[in-house]
Amino acid sequence: MSRSARPWQGRRIGIALDLFYFFPAVAPTSPALLVRVVRPTAANYDGPAVDFADALAEAKAGALAWAFRPGERPPAPLGVFAPALSDEYPEDAELLTTHGGERELWWAEEEQRPSNFAILPATDEGEFWEWVAAACHEDAMVARLRRPATKIAVRLVTEADVRLVDTPPLLIEDVEWLTGKEFDQLHDSGLAALTARPPATIPPVTEAEFRAVKLGFVERAVAGDLARGDRRRAAFRTIDLARFDPPAALALIERVAGSARLWDDREGIAAGLAHGLYHLRRAPGRAELLERWRSARDRVRRAALVALAKLDRDFKRQLAAR
Repeated sequence: MSRSARPWQGRRIGIALDLFYFFPAVAPTSPALLVRVVRPTAANYDGPAVDFADALAEAKAGALAWAFRPGERPPAPLGVFAPALSDEYPEDAELLTTHGGERELWWAEEEQRPSNFAILPATDEGEFWEWVAAACHEDAMVARLRRPATKIAVRLVTEADVRLVDTPPLLIEDVEWLTGKEFDQLHDSGLAALTARPPATIPPVTEAEFRAVKLGFVERAVAGDLARGDRRRAAFRTIDLARFDPPAALALIERVAGSARLWDDREGIAAGLAHGLYHLRRAPGRAELLERWRSARDRVRRAALVALAKLDRDFKRQLAAR
């Protein structure tokens, strides 16, 4: 099991994360809000980028909650947590849908610090505590959670539930999706301007519209990588492209593998391609590509196949552990 509900305390971490901000109910007739936002990838060595990624997540969460709980200013969350969820696992699907909606979740908070809590879907309280105990790295935190757990109604709010598509920079999942000029504008004052009022909720955003905005950023980033001859970065960019346009991701994988030069970081390129292929497990055409590569003699393709085999083994072990 890889679930957790650890409090998020602005830890300096580079990868993109789904953060969940909890806004308690303000009236018996209104459910609590559980707002899910993406905290984008930012290189750990780049302090301003990391700080911006954290600020972007917090600003988006406030804006989304504001849209569903009108007032003079954004409501304040009780706390935020970063559960380890994956769309590979059916039990996680309830919190990972593109659009939100009403949910019933299990909840437990610390006695002395209510801002530290666990909230997860589960079939019953016993399953909830099993998941918490298996996922939380701190036994002391589990011991501090109040028992029994409570089942509560929440309204899950996602970035697709409001019209963030009208302000595309708020939907980035990697700070590098922005140009230098865009980053400077957002970092200086643009972020505050874009979240100065609650975003609209109508007309509703379709999943295709939502995904198209993100794909546009990825395609622009890939074009920049290729124009600079940065094949290593383009290889890792296939991970993002795999989520939004699998056929294009497979084509990019073939292109990068076939264009590697002696002076390139071929080990890094192979690692990026392996991760891209790992995220394309269900994509049509993947099996045919792998069959062709098994007869290839070049170093990049062979190394990518070795790395992919390890990723697949690790995934099978994780499934068995669940």
